[in-house]
Amino acid sequence: MATAPAPADGYKTEVYKKHDDRESHESGVLQQYDTKEKLEFYAEVMGDGTDNIHFGKWDNIDLDEPGAYGKASDQMTDYMFKLVWEMVGSKKPLSYVDLGSGTGAAARRICKDNEGVAASCLNLCPEQNATNAKLVTEMGLDGRVSVSTGTYEKCPYEDNSFDVAFSQDAFVHAFSKLTTYQEALRVVKPGGAFAWCDLMCGTGPGVSQEELATFAQTNMVNDWLSPEQNVSVMKEAGWSDVTFVNLTQDIKTSFALMLKKVEKILESTPPEELKVDVKLLTTYRDNLARRVGQVDRGVFQWGVIHARKPVNVAATSEPPVSVP
Repeated sequence: MATAPAPADGYKTEVYKKHDDRESHESGVLQQYDTKEKLEFYAEVMGDGTDNIHFGKWDNIDLDEPGAYGKASDQMTDYMFKLVWEMVGSKKPLSYVDLGSGTGAAARRICKDNEGVAASCLNLCPEQNATNAKLVTEMGLDGRVSVSTGTYEKCPYEDNSFDVAFSQDAFVHAFSKLTTYQEALRVVKPGGAFAWCDLMCGTGPGVSQEELATFAQTNMVNDWLSPEQNVSVMKEAGWSDVTFVNLTQDIKTSFALMLKKVEKILESTPPEELKVDVKLLTTYRDNLARRVGQVDRGVFQWGVIHARKPVNVAATSEPPVSVP
C-alpha cells in the first residue's frame, strides 16, 4: 500500500476518522485502497499503468522520460532489498517477508531477479492479493512467492521464520507501530535484518499540531510518529542498530510527478473515457499540490529505517493466526 491524498468528495467521515480498535481502522484502510476505482487510480498515477504503486527513488532518472515513475519505484525496491540483503551477508537461499505487500510488485521483482530468494507476501487487501497471486503464476514464481491475506500486526507465521523483513509504504497505516515492530521482530530469525520505508510525521518550524492531526485523520493514520520517534519505538520493540536514512527530497519529487500525471489526465482525457471519477481526480490534484508545499515546510519526512534483530533475542507472542 502507498499513501496518497484521501478523497474529499463523498468523503466518509465515519470510515476515515480515527478508530478505537484495530479492526475498524483496518476496515477504513481497505476502503481507501482495495476498490476498483482506487486500484485503477494507483496503477495509472503511481505505477505508470503497472501494479508497482510505491513511491520512488529518483537518482539519475530523467523525470520527463516515459515510465519514469515506475522506474523510480523499481529503483527504490532494489535499493532497499540490497540494503537488507547485505546486512545478512548476501546469503542464499534467503527467505523474506513483505509486510503490507500491496499488489506484490516488489516481491515478484526481487524473486525474478535473484535466484535463491523466496518471498512471503502479507497484505490486508483481498483484491490486491488476487492481482498478486495471478501475476505470480503468470511469471512462473509459484513456490517462490506466496500470498496471504492478513495484518502485519498479527502475522500468520511462526517465530523466527525469515532471514529478512521488508516493507514499502505500508506502515503509515499501522494501528500500533510498537505492535507492528514487535511482530516483525518475532518472525525474523535472530541476526536477521529489517528495512521499511514510508511517510513519517515532520517536525518543521511553524507546522501546527492541527495540520499534522488533519492529515492523520483523513488518511487512516492512527500512530503518526516522526523518524526519531519511530527509531525509539523500534528500539523499544527489541531491534538493534536502528538507523534512519532521510530521503525526503525523493517524496517531494514523487508528489510532484503524481500531480503532473493527474493534471495531464484531467486535461487530455474526455470525461466519458476517464477510469476514475473526475471529482476524485480533482480532489487528488488539489491535495497533491498542497503535499509538495507541505514537504518543503516540514509537515512530512520520508525515508528508510533499517535494523537488526539481536542474535540473543527470542521473541515470543501469541500463536500465529491461520493463513486464509
